[in-house]
Amino acid sequence: MKSALAALLTAILTMPLALAHSDYHGLPPAGAAAKGAPLTAVCSACHGSNGMGMTTQYPNLAGQKFNYILKELENFRSGARTNSIMSAMAMTIPPSPHNANLKDIAAYFAALAPMWTQAAQQISTPADPEQLALGQRIYTIGIAGKHIPACAACHELGGEGNGPMAIPVLAGQQAAYMIKQLEQFASGARHNAPGHVMHMIARSMNAKDEAAVAAYLQQLNPATTLGIGPKDFASYARALAAPSAGAGAATGAH
Repeated sequence: MKSALAALLTAILTMPLALAHSDYHGLPPAGAAAKGAPLTAVCSACHGSNGMGMTTQYPNLAGQKFNYILKELENFRSGARTNSIMSAMAMTIPPSPHNANLKDIAAYFAALAPMWTQAAQQISTPADPEQLALGQRIYTIGIAGKHIPACAACHELGGEGNGPMAIPVLAGQQAAYMIKQLEQFASGARHNAPGHVMHMIARSMNAKDEAAVAAYLQQLNPATTLGIGPKDFASYARALAAPSAGAGAATGAH
């Protein structure tokens, strides 16, 4: 058990090395989002004009990390990741020098209002408190006995993802979509995760675990996630600077 968990943690810690061969550490080119807008007209049929999936099977792309969207588009085009719809759609995007068109599309979706600001409207039935508690446990601290590390180690405590490492935003994502991806990682149908980290994690989760962490993430809002210190530093600073500020005002800004 210890050796398996140690191998998994080593894989997570060495993810930057696995990503080093590809340049997913850049920023969108100037004006890329505006150029990407007309290229995404066909995307709206599945992902919505506002970047929110039209059904629970289509992922939300609003505010997703630029590098992650770019990586996935390139993977669909190269065959590193396959999907009956997206593999074909990626091939319809006109070729361009240095994948400029793919970068423009990625920049467009990344520039939209973050998905967690709109995700609450997609939740039709409230999640069970017990299920959310399990999901929070898996996401924030993991389950060592099942070789499941904390998802937050890579995806951040609030589910914001990691842009330079092309690690996706998960907060506010469609629960059904996340469950499907975990199933595909576990089966090997999806195999484009750096270092095979997601394959090892997904194979350690059962259906209850998958549903719980997906439900937790779908309703997660990074702006209200409690961590070390306040999330809204600007408001916190204003509260401290106010003449009547006291301990109560500072605490209220957390």
